[in-house]
Amino acid sequence: MYAHLNKLSLCALAGLAAAWAPAQAATGTARASIEHFQYQLVDLDLTDGVTPSIIFTDERWLSETYGADQQQKLTAPGTTSIVTAIGTSATTLSHNTISSTASVHFPVPAGSADQDYWNRNVHSASFTLSPNTQLIFTGAGTLSQQLVQDFEWTSSHIEIQGTLGGDSGLINTFDKSYLSNRGSANINLYGMLMSDAQARQGQFSVETSVVLSGPFTPIPSVPEPSTCAMLLAGTFLMGAAARRRHRAAARQAA
Repeated sequence: MYAHLNKLSLCALAGLAAAWAPAQAATGTARASIEHFQYQLVDLDLTDGVTPSIIFTDERWLSETYGADQQQKLTAPGTTSIVTAIGTSATTLSHNTISSTASVHFPVPAGSADQDYWNRNVHSASFTLSPNTQLIFTGAGTLSQQLVQDFEWTSSHIEIQGTLGGDSGLINTFDKSYLSNRGSANINLYGMLMSDAQARQGQFSVETSVVLSGPFTPIPSVPEPSTCAMLLAGTFLMGAAARRRHRAAARQAA
């Protein structure tokens, strides 16, 4: 074998091996949020002398955050955050913003494969709606999953739902639920309830949740086909050049 060919080929093969090497440290993330959440009242009968109104009762808040065997819980507006060397889990819970986020850093240390990061937020309330009134809920929803590794279970979820009751059952109801376990999406949220000639009782809730659950399996780093082709071509070209130099040196020695 030729010394020049060996050295140059080894250099090229080292570059090829580097292309196949695992990716550098990265972070997988999941997010679900409802922002700019608000409601609007519309008067459906301008002649009835009733000013549109809504009276909220029994308003409830719940936030559960979990990560690396740690847990935090809220029953009022606020924020939570669990931060470890492996990942994070955090929430925001308020009247107009409700969000859930989780992340896991890779490579995960040995012995940490079964740890989970997740959280869930819910804001709900009962209310009384004035007669002949349309109640419109709106918000900006976001679902996002940036997964640099494989997980056993992943989820980003948002939901908005409401009901309005009458004398013989439900007058109106809506339930808008969105779920993603890959990629990102922006969603314009909308829900509507409408009372008749009487004041009616109703309820609404908004919810966000995310899950990143182990075991965490590395995804092999596969180079692009063009990268492989260039590296292999370079290997052959350098080998050919080494052979030509060897033959030229042999002719001069003769």
